[in-house]
Amino acid sequence: MRWQRLFPLILAVLSLSVTARGDEVLTLGEVLASVQKNYPPLLAALQERNIADADVLAALGRFDLVTKARAESSRLGYYEYEHFEAGVEQYTPYQGLSYYGSYAKGSGETPSYYGNLLTRSLGEYRGGLKLPLLEGRNIDYRRADLQKARLGVRLAELSIDQQRLAINQAATRRYWDWVAAGQRFQVAQKVLDIAMARDTQLREAAKLGQIPDFEVLDNERIILQRRSQLVEAERGQQMAAFELSLYYRDAAGNPRIATVGQTPAGFPPPEQLDEAKLTDDIENALNRRPDLARYQQQKAQVGLDRQLAENQRLPSLDFGVSYYQDTGTINRTLQGPKELRTSLTWELPFQRRAATGKLQSAQAKLNQLDQRERYQRDQVVTEVRDAYSAVITAFKRVGVIRDEVATTRRVEAGERVRFDLGDTNLFTLNLRELATAEASIREVNAYADYFRAFAVYELTIAQALARTNR
Repeated sequence: MRWQRLFPLILAVLSLSVTARGDEVLTLGEVLASVQKNYPPLLAALQERNIADADVLAALGRFDLVTKARAESSRLGYYEYEHFEAGVEQYTPYQGLSYYGSYAKGSGETPSYYGNLLTRSLGEYRGGLKLPLLEGRNIDYRRADLQKARLGVRLAELSIDQQRLAINQAATRRYWDWVAAGQRFQVAQKVLDIAMARDTQLREAAKLGQIPDFEVLDNERIILQRRSQLVEAERGQQMAAFELSLYYRDAAGNPRIATVGQTPAGFPPPEQLDEAKLTDDIENALNRRPDLARYQQQKAQVGLDRQLAENQRLPSLDFGVSYYQDTGTINRTLQGPKELRTSLTWELPFQRRAATGKLQSAQAKLNQLDQRERYQRDQVVTEVRDAYSAVITAFKRVGVIRDEVATTRRVEAGERVRFDLGDTNLFTLNLRELATAEASIREVNAYADYFRAFAVYELTIAQALARTNR
């Protein structure tokens, strides 16, 4: 008689194990792909590369061809003259070389000290170049700024990588939180369905006088209690779905609310780490981590400042050559129609304190970066070891709780057989069922803790960058 009441209950439980889903299961890969395409903070971070490229373009602008023009007219004085000049000037990144070309035309009367303003009737063509021999030859502020801007592009890429790692880790944690919330909801639904299936059987048995009406009333209490737990679990699932929607977005970039039907049937098998993998991953982390690689780029930038300061301590010794070609008729006493001028210019501040101060500042910054990099390397190793420890602990906890759940289910099954034989009561059976449900929820939480810990571990070793660079 009792087995006849047990048979529909078994069918109800088995039907719950194969839950029909109208929606496709949402995978972690889909969430991360959505993050890469549509997550606003990541899209904002990607603009850092555009900003750095713009800085390179601005630095290249220091080598733009410069056009110049000047017109001058003098009237009402003792001397009356007119002068016009237009030309171009070009700085190059080749050893500080610059050159120019211009055209000038002047007429009228000028004092002797302004004689260079006058030209022949068709004007004068000029051209020349300037080459630094000491200061400014190997490097100057134009070339230094350009190289620093190009290093800034790599720094921007590293910043993007760092933010991508953090965002992927946060999205991964939110995904497993959502999976866990969905699993907890399913556990609450199953225990409620068990109580509701038993309610029909108990009512039939009470009508036949096989059990007292009190057991029916007690089962009603159990149903109400489990409905309350289901409502609470549903709210938890909704909160997790809302938080996940910040990362899980549609093609238009709008948040998508994942449904309970999209929850995976279970967690994937956890991966056991070993000491050999830890050793390899520490080395991988030191090679991959963007926060470490940034120091190399920053030191390269400061190294340019030091190189520039060392160069500025040298004397300024510039070689120049200019060629002049006058055309047209002579309207007054002028030099010949062609002229070639060469020059050598020397300049040196006696104390050279400006350059020395910059040099000392650059060296101090390099020493500072060396110490910060050293500490960061130690911190990376510590973070990897700590994350590894968390994964190992979570893996062990999953194994223990998995055994606990299996044992608890056997105890519940045995208690149900005793209840079917009339050797126990509904109160005790309810306690066994609740113990199984609580153990199942702890198992869900243990799996979620493991995968969250594993996400942190992958963050510490920059695993996402390894996948990207394959």
